[in-house]
Amino acid sequence: MISRPLKWIWKNFVSSISAFVVIANLGFWMFPIFFLAAARKVSGNRKRAKNAVIRCINFVYILAVDINSLWMARVIGIKVVIKGEMPKHLSPIIVSNHQTWFDIPILQGLIRDQGTITKFLVKRELAWLPIVGWICFALGFPRLFRGKGTDSRKKDLAAIRSISSELTQDPGALLIFAEGTRFTEKKLREQNNPYQCLLSPKPGGLATALENVPSQTPVVDITISYPSKDTNFWRCLSGANKEIDLYVKCFKAEEISDPRLWLEKQWNEKDFLLSSSHK
Repeated sequence: MISRPLKWIWKNFVSSISAFVVIANLGFWMFPIFFLAAARKVSGNRKRAKNAVIRCINFVYILAVDINSLWMARVIGIKVVIKGEMPKHLSPIIVSNHQTWFDIPILQGLIRDQGTITKFLVKRELAWLPIVGWICFALGFPRLFRGKGTDSRKKDLAAIRSISSELTQDPGALLIFAEGTRFTEKKLREQNNPYQCLLSPKPGGLATALENVPSQTPVVDITISYPSKDTNFWRCLSGANKEIDLYVKCFKAEEISDPRLWLEKQWNEKDFLLSSSHK
């Protein structure tokens, strides 16, 4: 039997190694991504050159995701169980609940399996976070203010409009965390919403994205469930969740006439699913 202090030391050691691997992996690929991002700018309107650069960027991005996914699966021993089927499409809109930063590598791995990259809506203050923020900046991911004022919301919607309208020329899955922030019990109490395991979804981002994509664009609703209920990012790095469930449902953009009502319906179903699985 291993004593509790030794278990604590071992888990923190594994988390430290995992964090180092992830940071080193992203740090290594940061330099070619910056070079390729600059090359994309220089290519201007030369379509053939620009497409070649985009393919190189996607290759580098996918390779970085593969290394992180391999580490999580083979070394940490995390099994991701996918319940449903992802569409074979290079530029879907992904709508998901958000509980921890660990959601991101999990969703990246799922999306990468379809041969495409994940495009994020990044909080403006996170854009300058070393390595991760710099990569998002180099890739041109929109930086959101997430403010409460009208001016901030207009700027955020304009950024979403810009990236969604570019998906046909520059493929990638647009990931929208409709809650706008990570779930915590404190935030849940402050919102006083009808859900047990979710924060209230905000329809603005999805509505704007839907206005700027073809009607047949897949809209994928994903529910991320951590059966152990431990969503602490540091502990996730040591395998606090040996199994993570992803529930996938697919729609078409043309099927969503009212984004607010659609989100409310999906969130009610998500909440029932999560509250049932967490008992």
